Order: sequence, then C-alpha cells, then structure tokens
Amino acid sequence: MTVPLQLTAADRPSPIGALAVDLFCRVIDNWGDLGVCWRLARQLRDEYGAEVRLIVDDIAPFSTIEPRVNRDLSEQRYEDIAIEYWATFESRGARCDCDLVIEVFACDPPAEYVESMAQRSPQPVWINLEYLSAEKWVDGVHGLPSPHRKLPLTKYFFVPGFSPQSGGVIVEKSVRSVDPTERKDAPASAISLTSLNHKERAHSAESSTQRPRVFSFTYAQAPVAALARAFDAATFFLAARLDSHDFEWVQLSPVPQTEFDRLLAAFDLLLVRGEDSFVRAQLAGKPMLWHIYPTDDRAHINKLDAWLDRYCVAMPNELSNTYRRAAHAFVDPESEPDLAHAFHDFIGALPALQQHALSWQRALLASEDLATRLMQFVSEKRLEKDR
Repeated sequence: MTVPLQLTAADRPSPIGALAVDLFCRVIDNWGDLGVCWRLARQLRDEYGAEVRLIVDDIAPFSTIEPRVNRDLSEQRYEDIAIEYWATFESRGARCDCDLVIEVFACDPPAEYVESMAQRSPQPVWINLEYLSAEKWVDGVHGLPSPHRKLPLTKYFFVPGFSPQSGGVIVEKSVRSVDPTERKDAPASAISLTSLNHKERAHSAESSTQRPRVFSFTYAQAPVAALARAFDAATFFLAARLDSHDFEWVQLSPVPQTEFDRLLAAFDLLLVRGEDSFVRAQLAGKPMLWHIYPTDDRAHINKLDAWLDRYCVAMPNELSNTYRRAAHAFVDPESEPDLAHAFHDFIGALPALQQHALSWQRALLASEDLATRLMQFVSEKRLEKDR
C-alpha cells in the first residue's frame, strides 16, 4: 500500500500558541463549502485553542450541519466559535483584528477588511484555502505566495491533497482515536439512532439488517437507480434527492456534522459528492463511489482520474479496472456502453474493495493532517515576518 500522505506522530503538539483566526466562507454548495469551513473551525478550536470567527454569507445551511446555530441571528457565538453574517460584518465596518486570515475557496474578503490587514502590526498570515484535488499541479502550487497588486500584503495558496507536498486532508484527533473495528462494524442500529424518523425506521427495520446498506448523498442526476438494479437486493438510504423515482428509497433525515462519521460507519457502500463527504467516506474505510460535481468543460473527469490514479495504485489490475469503470460510469453514465455490466462487476468486487478501503483508511489516519500542516505553515510565515 502506498501511503498517500506524509507520516507523522498522531499527537504532534501545536507549533505555535493560540491564534485569533478569521475564516471567510461563501456558500455555493450548501453543505460542501460550509461543511469544510465548519469542520476546520471546530478542529482549530478543539486542537489548537484558536479563537475562531466564521464570517459566512449564508447562515441558513447551518440548519442541516449544526441545527442549534440560530439561522435568524446575524451575530452569535456557538461553542466558543463566533459566527457572523457576511453582509452585517461588512455593514458595520469590516476590520481585521486577528493573527490568521483564511479565505476558503478564493472567496475574497471585503476590500475594507483587506486594507485593515495591511495596516495591522504585525500583519496576519493570509491563506487562500483551495479546493481539495489529487491532481499533480497541486504540489507545485501549494504554498506559493501571491503578492497583492496594490497593498504590501502576501496571500499564500494552501491546497489540500493526497501527497506529502500538498496541504493534506482534514482528519481530527477524535477520528484517529476511534477503534478501527468500531468504524468497520458499526451496527445498522446506528442509522435509526441518528438519522431516521419514526416512519423511516418502520420502513427499514426489516431490510436494513438483512441486505447491503447503501448510503447515497449525490447530485440529483446520479445513476443511483441503475446501480440499485445491479444489486440482487439492497436497501438504499437517500440523504439528497434524486431525479429518478424508479425505486422506493428510504429517505434519511439530516444529521449534525458531529454525527456524520458515525452515520457513514453503519453502511456497506457509500455514494458521496462534495469535498467534506468525499473525505469522510475515505476515512470511514468503506467502498465508495464519488459523484464529483460536473463541469461544462469536463475538467471534473480529469480530477476524478487524478484521484483514481492515487486510490487504485495498490489494487490488482483487474480490480483497478473494475473500479475505474464503475467510477466513470457513476459520474458520466452516457460514456459507458454497458452500464448494467459495469455496476454488476463493481458489486461483485465489493469484498475486495472493502479490504482496499481499510488499507487506504489506515494510511490516511497515519498521515499528517491538514490542520497540522496549516499550523506548521503559519508558524513558518510568522517567523519570517519577525526576522
């Protein structure tokens, strides 16, 4: 098994003292963008004692990932994380009073705020946290400086990825501490305990313990129905709507982000989409298919292939070919001349894919995570400013 990230001690202490962090987020894909930001905010608070302020342009999606956050308040504090509505933040005079500024996915903090960054002494470290990618260009871009065109400020690209030269992926210490057998063998009851309402529990009580359990959190056009037809029998639990109405799906109720990992552990196959669920599926150590967000220029296919090149590197050729075919068919079904056969072969390979998923999971859990790499990077840049 090729280790995708650099190995490190699991409990490496923070290289710097507690920081004040401003985290900027513009919500495009409700759960994806905010999900990554909220997970990183909680990790910086929990593991590094950071004072985190999250400035977000849409608070409504919190109703799904953390329902106890009040979507009607433009300013609030939840579990020691300050949450501010972007428009309100701007209207009262956006100023920087922190040590670290993280703009997520190039969302551009307000111009007034950026000007105040230049005036602050010492200036904060400014990070553009990019989208996760397994593509080779990541290693050359990660960590590069981007000087401001007018102000004496430098922004640094921080690119999550699967190589030692990248920014890594988010893996909390709490995830590392879970017994691997507990991840693998989570009971079906975990589904009903965390995510099903009364009606849904009654529907799934018999089937969920006797058939393969498939978790589906995809975009609406995903060929989940075609995959379902390839199974002799399986129970599909939907966490997002589908265009297809060919089957009687079991609809899952949303769960808070803190319960999402436990929910995934209760399934045999994971169908996921955005960055946060994509990483959590890998950390769950389960067979998975990634319904990557489609782009008009088909750049998403290159991104999928780059990840497959890493994920499949230790697979036997036949297994790799089977998985790659199914992965492409799931993202672009029109390109596969025999969709049923591609999915049938994939289902037959699930036991071998389960073993591979556990190997990949172990490598991720043993590797240096994104927050650790980020704090090391910030520490280096702060030392450079002091020289």
